[in-house]
Amino acid sequence: MLNEHYPRVIQEWCSATGMQAWAEHDDMHVEIDDTLIGLIHGAENEPDDLHIYIDLGHLELPELYRVLLEENARIESEDHGCFAIHPLTNSIVYRTSMHLTAETNGATLPQELNQLVHTVRTRLETSLMN
Repeated sequence: MLNEHYPRVIQEWCSATGMQAWAEHDDMHVEIDDTLIGLIHGAENEPDDLHIYIDLGHLELPELYRVLLEENARIESEDHGCFAIHPLTNSIVYRTSMHLTAETNGATLPQELNQLVHTVRTRLETSLMN
C-alpha cells in the first residue's frame, strides 16, 4: 500500500504553521489552542490514515464513566470517534481517525482539528450537565 497523501499533508501542515516536518511513521504531539493532540500514522495497513487523540484533561466525577459510555453509544457524531480514559495519564481522551485523500488540505487541518476539539468539549460538557 502506498502513502499517497500522508507525506503531502504533513508538508502542507508544517509549511503553514512553521513547524519542523516530522517523519511519516513518527507519532506527533501538537498543542492547538492549549489542547494536546496526538497524531499517529496508520502504519503499513492504513498508510493514509491519521489517528487522532485529543487530551481533554482530568475530571473526577462519580458519573464520568457512565457519561463517556453513553456518549460512545451515540451514532450521530460525524467522525464516529469515541471517548476513553488514557491508560497512562488517566486523562479523558477523544479518539478518532481521518482518512487522508486528495482533498485533504494539510494547511487547514490544524483549524479543522481545533474545531473538532471545541465540538468534542461541548459534547462532553453538555453530557455532564444533563
